[in-house]
Amino acid sequence: MKMPKHSNVFVGFTATLICAHSVAQDPEGTLVVANRAGGSISFIDLPSGIEYARHPIGPRVPHELAISPNGRVVISSNYGTGDSPGTKVLVFDVPSASLIGEIDLGPETRPHSFDFLPDGRRAVATMERAGAIALIDVLDRRVIDTFAAGGSDNHMVRVSPDGNTAYVAGRGGAGTLSIIDLTGERELVVLETGEGSEGMAVSPDGSEVWVANRVANSISVIDTRRRRVSATIADQGPVGRVEISDSGRVLIPTAGNPRAAVPQVLSIYDQDSNELVEQHTVREASEGPGGFSIHVAGELAYTADRGSNSLLVYDLDNFPESRLLLQNQGFPDGLAYSPLRLSVLTQ
Repeated sequence: MKMPKHSNVFVGFTATLICAHSVAQDPEGTLVVANRAGGSISFIDLPSGIEYARHPIGPRVPHELAISPNGRVVISSNYGTGDSPGTKVLVFDVPSASLIGEIDLGPETRPHSFDFLPDGRRAVATMERAGAIALIDVLDRRVIDTFAAGGSDNHMVRVSPDGNTAYVAGRGGAGTLSIIDLTGERELVVLETGEGSEGMAVSPDGSEVWVANRVANSISVIDTRRRRVSATIADQGPVGRVEISDSGRVLIPTAGNPRAAVPQVLSIYDQDSNELVEQHTVREASEGPGGFSIHVAGELAYTADRGSNSLLVYDLDNFPESRLLLQNQGFPDGLAYSPLRLSVLTQ
């Protein structure tokens, strides 16, 4: 087997696949993971369960990832720690598992979250310290434009299916969702959702945005046409992330609570009715950071359980059937799925 060239990248068969339960849909392609402990990006071959490459990012650790529509490019950032904010968006090629470029957003920006527009060339990135988002050209490695985000501590961003609107969750203050028109034709709208507004997801048809309010222990549902909060689902416990599948399943995992031990639960709601339809305890209550990130591709849900440093995949058509992919990841956070396999494994 001919191995590709990598610069400052650990390459090797580092982990063994461990099966928990069978998954009706065996995953193909590559899972990309941001590891906050140590600061690195992992490329995991899903059919074999092998972590093939791990890119060191350094002390300004990465948190989030976004994948291009064709699965070929993934972006992350050197988010930063404490009073040392990062400034760069990092661009990776998935098939070669290689870093192919950087985009410097400038001082005092701290990029955290990203999402691609449908053309696969442009993406948006939050700039927490600048109170704005950047519209970037990923191929030309440049900033096209910036937009004021409103709110405060703007942490997460998602884009509408048509690519015309960016939604930004601000976890500071009362907690907000900002609605930003990327065409410049409509004014910025900032809605109060709930304290600690953080994770969010846009429905496949673009009609709704679901926002997880971590501190308020609630979920806000936003009607994107009327640009208002249409429903609030209360008494959720700490919630930090939301994902919506193609079939309208809304997945909401428990967030971590450093002050108390809480069970790690994955809940599934029906988007049309806002009703809870299924719930599964991933792990019993334990001390520590806890919480887990989630990424949905089709009807498979990939989860990163930070408390146990493990990666699992759930089959939503046969929930809660799951498969344990890897353990000992090092505080895994952002996830991104690509249908493409690493090129060295397909040659």
